Amino acid sequence: MPRVMFMSSANPVVLCTYHYDATDRLADCSPAEQDSTRLFYQKSLLATQIQGQIQHTLLRTDEYLLARLSVENNQSNCALLATDQQQSVIAAQSLAFAYTPYGHRQPSTGPMNLPGFTGERVDPVTGHYLLGNGYRAFNPVLMRFNSPDSLSPFGEGGLNAYGYCAGDPVNRVDPSGHMLKSFRRIFNKKSDDQKLLIAKSTVPNPTSYSMDNPAVSSMPTQATNS
Repeated sequence: MPRVMFMSSANPVVLCTYHYDATDRLADCSPAEQDSTRLFYQKSLLATQIQGQIQHTLLRTDEYLLARLSVENNQSNCALLATDQQQSVIAAQSLAFAYTPYGHRQPSTGPMNLPGFTGERVDPVTGHYLLGNGYRAFNPVLMRFNSPDSLSPFGEGGLNAYGYCAGDPVNRVDPSGHMLKSFRRIFNKKSDDQKLLIAKSTVPNPTSYSMDNPAVSSMPTQATNS
């Protein structure tokens, strides 16, 4: 179902029309007097966006951004993406970006087809982040959402229906637009799992001992009475 954004004035002007699929994910973005952009997802993450003859595909491993592959007129170009701990893109090719704690990107005139704060897509019309694959728009300048959370105030959305990450955008992220999560806690959990896997791999298997091993064959054996 299309959703329309208007400019606040006596004579409203359509800036962009957004179309959503059956699962309520943003499927198409049509700015005024521009080609529409179609969005495609892999699992819950944005994978590809196509505007006219231009296609941009994000290459990932798990949820981590690696590169952006662009194809135009049968010519391809791959840009490696440098990200920080929150997966915010801080460099790509000759471009460098910086962010305020709530995600306002500098320079703001950078390519809109590059992921921005916490690896999310930047809306080309407003510069906001449509979190939850289009569920709610987050305004990094006002440092709040434009609409209330359907899970607030008594659910997992928290007491502040418009707040972002409970006022802690440095240590938390909110990719769903519903509830925050600590990315440091997730990162530490993965590190602990890797350490546990390494520890398990270094424990010798008792069944691998044999009498051919001199250290084993030289061990005294206990006599038993028949």
